Amino acid sequence: MTRKAPSWEGQKLAALRERWDRPHVHVYSRIDSTNTLGVELAEENAPAGTIILADEQTAGRGASTRRWHSPKGAGLYLSLIMRPKEVPNPLLVPLLAGLAAARAIDGLVRGAAVGVKWPNDLVVANRKVGGVLSEGSWAGTRPKYIVLGIGVNVHQKATDFPPALRDSAISLDIAAGRTVSRLELADRIIAEVETRCLAPPEMLDREFLRIFDEYDWLRDRRCSVDLGGASPVLGTAAGIAPDGALLFRPDRGALERVTSGHVVADELPTPDF
Repeated sequence: MTRKAPSWEGQKLAALRERWDRPHVHVYSRIDSTNTLGVELAEENAPAGTIILADEQTAGRGASTRRWHSPKGAGLYLSLIMRPKEVPNPLLVPLLAGLAAARAIDGLVRGAAVGVKWPNDLVVANRKVGGVLSEGSWAGTRPKYIVLGIGVNVHQKATDFPPALRDSAISLDIAAGRTVSRLELADRIIAEVETRCLAPPEMLDREFLRIFDEYDWLRDRRCSVDLGGASPVLGTAAGIAPDGALLFRPDRGALERVTSGHVVADELPTPDF
């Protein structure tokens, strides 16, 4: 059941709209998925910059139809509607958003390594802390809209995660050793995403590649990649290309460019949350 809320993190709706300088902020105490509603609102011509926040998701979604565990009051569950004039390379959108979220998180958990696991996972201290879900609609070759969903574990204790996730998941509170403000995290993520994602380029420039390399958690790590064959291929991640493709060096064979598929790192099995 969808339930609207008059406030979030102690801020009334009017205050949030003023804080983020936009009239279209939607807050829910409980919802199936902020991205699902974001797509519905975008189809109904909600303007660029519309924000959807929830205190709890009952059917939160991650990449590849995986479920996102979204307990009440424990995480940041946020979606943002964008209407860029052009998206020459959709593959870059989750990468840009992932880097934006990682930089936002980095300022809150100093001392814990923050990274982006290609293409859309957020990692802190070698455990998954969040992810990005990018969904869009096109009219021919031009985008009608993009809905960016960002989910981050914030207040969970280790025992709050399902047993199957406890070795691979983490929250910002655990990583920082203190209580992290969801409101401050939202401030940082909204600012970073709107700086980096409103006009996505066709290719990443040298400066972006340098910055991304600092957060590229997969680089030089052993992993397996689904390349469409009978079984995953073992090898080593070798960074990303200017068009956002993962560079992957199989144990046998030449360097591969991966633009889609499932990547599992030896040190971070992909948790279903």
